[in-house]
Amino acid sequence: MQKKLRIRSRFKFGKIMRITSLVAALTFTITLVSASHPSFGQAELENKTKVSFPGIPLSKALEELQTKTGLPLAYRSSQLPNDAHVTYNGNKKVRDILKEILTPHALYYEVKDGFVVLKEIPRNADIKTLYAQSDVEVRGTVRDSTGNVMAGVSVSVKDRPHIGTTTDLNGRYILSVPPHAVLVFASVGYKSHEQSIGKQQVIDVVLTPTESGIDEVVVVGFGTQKKISLVGAQSSVNPSELQVPAANLTNVLAGRLAGVVAVQRSGEPGFDNSDVFIRGISTFSQGLSRPLVLVDGVPRDMANIDPEDIENFTILKDAAATAVYGVRGANGVVLITTKKGTPGKPKFGFRYYDGLTTFTQMPEFADGATFMRMSNEALTNRGAAPIYSDDVIRMTAEGTDPYLYPNVDWAAATFNKWGYQRRGNMNINGGSDRTNYYVGVSYLDELGLYKQGDADYDNRSRRSRYNLSSNLTVQASNTTKVELGINGHLLNINIPGTTQDNIVEGLWYMTPVVHPVMYEDGKIADQRSGSLQNPYALITQTGYANQWRNQLFSNLRATQDLPFITDGLSATAMFSFDVYNYTSMRRTRRPDTFIATGRDTDGSMLYEETYRGDRFLSFNRSSQGTRTIYWEGALNYNKSFGKHDVTGMLLYNQSDELNSQAGDLTASLPYRFLGLAGRATYGYDNRYFIDANFGYNGSENFAPDHRFGFFPSGGIAWVVSEEPFFEPLKDAVNLFKLRFSHGKVGNSQITGRRFAYLSTISTSSNGGYLFGRDRGNDAFLRSHNIGDYGVNVTWETATKSNLGLDLQILNNALNVQLDFFKERREGIFLQRGAVPAYLGLQTLPLGNLGVIDNKGFDANVTFNKQFNELRVQLLGNLTYTRNLIVENDQPTPMYPWLDQRGRKVGQRFGFVATGLFENQEEIDNGPLHPGTVRPGDIRFQDVNGDGIIDDFDKIPYGYGTIPEWVYGAGFTIGYKALTLSTLFQGVGNVDIRMNGEGLMPFQQGLNRGNLLSNIEDRWTIENPRQDAFYPRLSDGNPNNNFVESNWWVKNGRYVRLKTLQLTYTLPRTWVKRAKIDNANIFFAGYNLVTWSPFKFWDVELPEGRGTNYPLTASYTLGFTLDF
Repeated sequence: MQKKLRIRSRFKFGKIMRITSLVAALTFTITLVSASHPSFGQAELENKTKVSFPGIPLSKALEELQTKTGLPLAYRSSQLPNDAHVTYNGNKKVRDILKEILTPHALYYEVKDGFVVLKEIPRNADIKTLYAQSDVEVRGTVRDSTGNVMAGVSVSVKDRPHIGTTTDLNGRYILSVPPHAVLVFASVGYKSHEQSIGKQQVIDVVLTPTESGIDEVVVVGFGTQKKISLVGAQSSVNPSELQVPAANLTNVLAGRLAGVVAVQRSGEPGFDNSDVFIRGISTFSQGLSRPLVLVDGVPRDMANIDPEDIENFTILKDAAATAVYGVRGANGVVLITTKKGTPGKPKFGFRYYDGLTTFTQMPEFADGATFMRMSNEALTNRGAAPIYSDDVIRMTAEGTDPYLYPNVDWAAATFNKWGYQRRGNMNINGGSDRTNYYVGVSYLDELGLYKQGDADYDNRSRRSRYNLSSNLTVQASNTTKVELGINGHLLNINIPGTTQDNIVEGLWYMTPVVHPVMYEDGKIADQRSGSLQNPYALITQTGYANQWRNQLFSNLRATQDLPFITDGLSATAMFSFDVYNYTSMRRTRRPDTFIATGRDTDGSMLYEETYRGDRFLSFNRSSQGTRTIYWEGALNYNKSFGKHDVTGMLLYNQSDELNSQAGDLTASLPYRFLGLAGRATYGYDNRYFIDANFGYNGSENFAPDHRFGFFPSGGIAWVVSEEPFFEPLKDAVNLFKLRFSHGKVGNSQITGRRFAYLSTISTSSNGGYLFGRDRGNDAFLRSHNIGDYGVNVTWETATKSNLGLDLQILNNALNVQLDFFKERREGIFLQRGAVPAYLGLQTLPLGNLGVIDNKGFDANVTFNKQFNELRVQLLGNLTYTRNLIVENDQPTPMYPWLDQRGRKVGQRFGFVATGLFENQEEIDNGPLHPGTVRPGDIRFQDVNGDGIIDDFDKIPYGYGTIPEWVYGAGFTIGYKALTLSTLFQGVGNVDIRMNGEGLMPFQQGLNRGNLLSNIEDRWTIENPRQDAFYPRLSDGNPNNNFVESNWWVKNGRYVRLKTLQLTYTLPRTWVKRAKIDNANIFFAGYNLVTWSPFKFWDVELPEGRGTNYPLTASYTLGFTLDF
C-alpha cells in the first residue's frame, strides 16, 4: 500500500512539473512572437540615420531604408515612377530623408495604423501642410483625481483620430502631432479632456471621473466591482508610491494606507519584516493577528515582491469586504495584483538606484572613565569601598595603555558607519488586440553594517535577491480569455555565525573597561568566564551562515463568457502551483580567547587563556520545502436592466500544501483548505446599492463536527449626490455617499499548533502512567503529563460593523474617505484561568473562551490639482484603534484595578512611582517598601492603603507596544521637469519599557552591563533632583528600583520623514537621439529623520534594550528610462 502511495505521489508531482514546464515554454514563445510583431510609433521618424543612395532606383532606396531602420513602409509598386532614381547622401532624421527622396517624385507619406503609407501629392497642394503632422512632438503623464497614474488612456488629435496612442503602465505617452492641434484624452469612466498644445512640449493631464466615477472598476475579494457600488471598506495605494529604497515591501506600508498598523522591529537584511495589522489587534496574540495576503488571488508572502511589478495594492477591512474569505478573513485581507501588458508596440522600462545605508539611531554609551566613576559611586552608596583608583581612571581616560586600561566604544567596534543598497529593474510590455504580455526582472543587493574582520570567510550581513514577474493575456476568442503568470524570486542571505540577538546584546552586556576589542598581537579578548560576549568577536570570529530561499509562483486562469446561456454570465477557472525551497549552510566555531594580566619586564603582554577554541569551522546543513496546489472555479454574472444593475458570484476553492522536507508524521500531512464563497449585489439608478456576501469553509484545526462554518455579511450604500434634490449642490459636491455593512468573519489562526482539537501527551519509558508497549522497544510507553487539550475547539468569530462616508468636492480635486468600525471577537482560543488550584491540574485546559472588543476609525484625504505647469498633490491618512478585553477566563481579583477585563490587550500593570525618597524620615514614615530602601530610591504609591508595597498595589498604566494612532501625511509638487515628493509617518499612544543591563545601572553587578551616556543624569546627595532620569546608583538591586513600574516606561510616539524623492525629467531633445522616450534622474531617501521624545535607540525597535539589529536609513541616486 505504501509503495502504491509513493508511486501515485511521484506521478502527480511529475505531471505537475511537466505542466509547469509547458506553461513556462508557452509564455516564453508567445512573448517572443508578440515582441517580434511589427509595430510603429511616430517617434521613430525622429531617429537619425546615415544613408547613401548613389543614383539608385527609388524602389531600391526605399528597400534599403526599410532594412536599415525597420520602417514599416506601405505602398504599391505602381505608385513609383519607372524612371525614378535617387541620389542622396546624408545623416538626418528619417522623416527628413523620406521628404527629400519622395518630394521630387510627387510623393509624400502619412503614418496610419502603425505603417508609413506613401501617397501621391495632390495638385496645388502645399507640401508643408501635408507634412505638418510630424512637426510637433508632445509627451506627458496622465493621472486620475487622486494622483494615481493611468495606463491605457487614449490620446488622440481632435478631428484626426488616426493620429494617437495610449498611455503606458506608468501613465506616460509620447505623440507627434500637427502644430496647434488639440489633444483628446479619453478613458472609460472618466470625462474626456481636450487640451490645445500651443507651444507646449510637455502636457500633463488629470482626468476626473464621469458622474462621480460610475464606471470606474476596483479590485474586491475574488473579482472586481464598480467603485460607485462599493459597500465594503477598503483602501488602495498607488504602486508608484511603494517604489522607495527599501528592500522589504512590508516596511513601506506604514503611513500609506488608512487602516494599516505596521511596526518594524529589526533592520537586519533578510530578517526585517514589519508586523502588519489591519485595524489593530482583536485577539490576544500579535502573531495570530496577521492579515491574509493574496498575490494574484493566491495566498502568498509579500515581503520580497518588487514594487515595480505591482499593478494594484488594496486592503480589505470590514466584513462586507472579507466575508468571502471565511475563516481566513477576520484579520483583514491584502490584495496584490501584478502588472499585465497593454496593447501596442513593445515598451521597455529600466529603473536603477544605488546608495548608502546607515543606522537611523544608535545608543550612545558612557566612556570608560565615566563608567568607573559611576561604579565607585554605586559602591559607596551602599557603604562599600570603591574599586577604581584615581590613577586607573586617569590612565583609562588618557589612553595610556589601551590594552591594560581599555576604553572601548563597543558600538563603533561592532558596526561600520555605512553599508550600501542597490536595485535594478527592467521590464517589457506590449501586445496586440489579442495578446498582451509583461515581463519584469530585477536584482537587489544590500550590504549590512557588521564589521568584517580579517577571517578567510565572508561573515558580512548581505542580502541578494533576483525577481521575475511575467504575465501573459491571450484573448483566444471573442468569449474566451486565458491568463498565464509565472512569478518568483531567489533570495540569498549571508550572516555571521552568531545571531543578531547575541551580537546586539553584547553592546549592552560589555562594559567599556572589561577588555579591549582585541589585543595588539591579534588575540581575541574575552572575560575570564570565557562566555564570549565580545560583540566584535561574535561577528568576525564565530563563522558564518548562508541561506538560499527561492519561491516560484505560477497561475493559469481561463475566463469563458457564456452568452449562449444568458448575457452577462461567465465562468472562471484558475490553477496555481507554488514551490518554496529553503537551504541553510552554517559553519561555526569558537575562537581561542584571552584576558591580559599585565606586561613583563620587556613590555610584552602576559595572557591568561579563557577558552580553548576550535581550529576548524563546523558544518551543519538544513533544508525546508513546500509545494502548494490551489484550485478555483467560479460562475459570475453581471447584467444591467435599464436602471437596475445586478451582479453575482459563486466560487469554490481548495488548496493542498505539502511539506516536502517533513521531519515527523504531523509535518508530513498536507495542509488542506476548501470552501465556498458567494456575492450578490444590486444597484438602482446608481443611487442605492445592496451587497450580500458569504464564505463557507473550514480548517484542520477544528474537530470534525465543528470544522466548517458559515460567515455571512451584508451592506447598503446610498449615493446621496445622485438624488434629484442634490442637483443644486452638484457643482460644489461631486460625490456624497454613505455606506454601512455588518457581518461575521472567522479566524482559523487560533494557535501555532496544527490539529488544535487533539490533545497532546508527553511520553517516556520511565515513570508516569502506563499505556502499553512500544512496538519497537520492550519498554512500556508511559505518560508524564497531558499537554495541550481542549473541548469543542472551533474558530474565532468576528462580528464587524462599519459606517463609511465618501466625499468628493472641488471638481473631484479633494477626496475624503472616512470609516468608523466596531468589532467583537468571540471564541478566542486561550488557556483557562478560572480553574481552582485544588483540582491539581498541572496543565490547564484550552478553549474558545476569550472575548475582545475593538473599535476606532480610519480616514484618508487626497487633494490633486494642476495649475498650468504646477502640479500639486496632498495626501493624509489617519488610523485609530482601541481594543478592550471583555473576557479572558481569569478569576475575579481582590481589587478591581488588578482585573485585566476592561483593559486593552497587552495592558501594562505595575507600581506607580510618585518620586524619589528625599531623606530617611520620609522612608520611615511611608509605606513599607521591599528591599533596603535609602534616600534617592523610587517611592511607590500604596494603592490599597495597607501600608505595604506589594503586588496588590500594581495598577494599569501606559499604552503598550502597538500604537493606537498611526498616521501619514505627504505631498508631491511638480513644476515643469522637477518633482518633489515626501511622506511623513508617525504614531501615538504607544510606549516603551526600558529594562535590562545598560538601562538599569549595575543591576547585575559592576562587571556586567554597559551604561548609557546620560548616566550622570541621576539622583545624588549633592544634587537630590526629583526630575533625575536615574534613581540613586547602587551595586545590584537591593532596593527594587528596577521592579516593573511606570518610572521606566517612556513615551514611544514619533514622527518620521519616511521618504523623500526629488526627480528631474530630462528634456526630450536630450534623449530622443538615443531612442529614449522618457528619462528621469532622482535622489531618494528613506527613514531620513525621526522626531521623538525617546532618544536612546530607534523607537520602533523592541522594548527592553532595543536588542535587535538597528533600523537603517538610505540615501540613493538613481535613474529611470522608458524606450
